[in-house]
Amino acid sequence: MTATKGQRHRAILDLINRGTVHTQQEIALALARRGLAATQATVSRDIQELGLVRSGSGYRSPAALVRELVLSVEVVEPVAVIRTPPGTANLVARRIDEAALPGIAGTVAGDDTIIAVLRRRGAGKALMELLDHAG
Repeated sequence: MTATKGQRHRAILDLINRGTVHTQQEIALALARRGLAATQATVSRDIQELGLVRSGSGYRSPAALVRELVLSVEVVEPVAVIRTPPGTANLVARRIDEAALPGIAGTVAGDDTIIAVLRRRGAGKALMELLDHAG
């Protein structure tokens, strides 16, 4: 059966949340096993539309990947210093910026460190919740 985009997206998110797929071909095969026919090109578009990121452990949602990448968060008002593995700070900073938390003015990212500028006292708590990181 030809699947609707919504059905495919829900199925793909379910697959990646289980951590069972590493390639677009694996996603297409897993969808087929669920009775949802999709070409590799369609799966590729779906991955892009869902904003999925490929990591060593397979495709992940950006939010899930960000939680894994944050090594530490230190709030020293009016800023927070966030440490990540080398080469991943921009991905985490983008997640923070896209969340548009009212207490965060913006971020500056290097290779493995992010500075988040806090607008007001206590804004670090919301930032740490977003990153799912108990400081």
